[in-house]
Amino acid sequence: MAQFEYRAIDQHSKVSSGVLVADSLAVLEGRISDLGLWLIEAKEVTRTTKTTKLKANATRRDLADFFDGLATLLGAGIDLAESLRVLVSEVEDPGFQRALEDVRINMESGASLYDALSAHGDLFSIDIRNLVRAGEHAGKLVEACHDISRHLEWMDQLVGDIKQATMYPTMISIAVFALVMVMFTFVVPQFSLVFDSLDMELPGITLAVIAIGEFCTNYWWLILLGITLLGGGLYLGPRYSATFAIALDWTKLKAPVFGELNKMLLLSTFTHNMALMLKAGVPILESIQLVSGLVRNRVMARILVNAEQAVTEGRKMSEALDNPEIISPLVMRMVVVGEETGNLDKCLEKVSQHLDREVPRRIKRLFGILEPAIIMVLLGIVGAVAAAIFLPLFSLMSGIG
Repeated sequence: MAQFEYRAIDQHSKVSSGVLVADSLAVLEGRISDLGLWLIEAKEVTRTTKTTKLKANATRRDLADFFDGLATLLGAGIDLAESLRVLVSEVEDPGFQRALEDVRINMESGASLYDALSAHGDLFSIDIRNLVRAGEHAGKLVEACHDISRHLEWMDQLVGDIKQATMYPTMISIAVFALVMVMFTFVVPQFSLVFDSLDMELPGITLAVIAIGEFCTNYWWLILLGITLLGGGLYLGPRYSATFAIALDWTKLKAPVFGELNKMLLLSTFTHNMALMLKAGVPILESIQLVSGLVRNRVMARILVNAEQAVTEGRKMSEALDNPEIISPLVMRMVVVGEETGNLDKCLEKVSQHLDREVPRRIKRLFGILEPAIIMVLLGIVGAVAAAIFLPLFSLMSGIG
């Protein structure tokens, strides 16, 4: 179905606008008429078309609450259109409210919930829409909405745990960098002038610290340029070079300390979403395709492409997933058991639940170790600078004595 942005007027001369899905402009006009409106203008919306829709500032929590409320109302026997009407009235963000109103109008004009949500693909992601479509086809929309709500809550909790765990170490790291730059750019050069005026032989550590200080003073712009180029390269490199992108994703999985955590996060995303898709009734090929776009790692996405090819050829998915460097033995074993028993969704759900419990613990444990390590580095740098400054002073005082 095509998407049309429209403006219409009712019998009280009130103008309304929104986005409707329809097979053609004629069908759209009929649907507008069925709603008691007269069509003023309409234009087909494409991905490159700028619409006049309000920007919906809906968080994962807002979406989770919406689908949880929808599941509750539908489970109570309230029809879908009325359920959407109730939920629209409870939304505070004008953009989100407008989007839900469009969804309701599309539903009342004969579109499926999947098509209605697709008119707002920037708000309702492809994985959410496919779960809704599977629920509609299987007659299990209530269960699908509950699953979507739990999925969004899981994502929100995972992102929250990562942000909470990384906030303090990040702040300490920034403070350490700022302190080091101040010390080597302003403090050390002042003492360097004093030592030069005394014309005394300096210890090796003092000479090294002075040399670093002179470099920071004379080439501070080079340091900032290097940091900028590094950040820009890491951000833009994967967009313009597939080889660089794959190498960067491999590095993330092989990096000391953080590599294992990245693997666990990757496998948690894979098992959680795969189990959710299969449980909702999404075909395995389509599930693999969707999950490959959700893992956000090209190495894992390539493995899933191979798995899709294996299933297409009539082979087992586990044959393509057999990659010990990325797929852990636990996940691999559960996939094999799931395929043998015909309960792949349940097996993946169990291993997903295990990873959901283990990932937050691993994050807290890792950053619990990282925080004192950063502080020790800071103390080491400060101690080295202090030794570089005071050793010559002690030597001078001893000579005077």
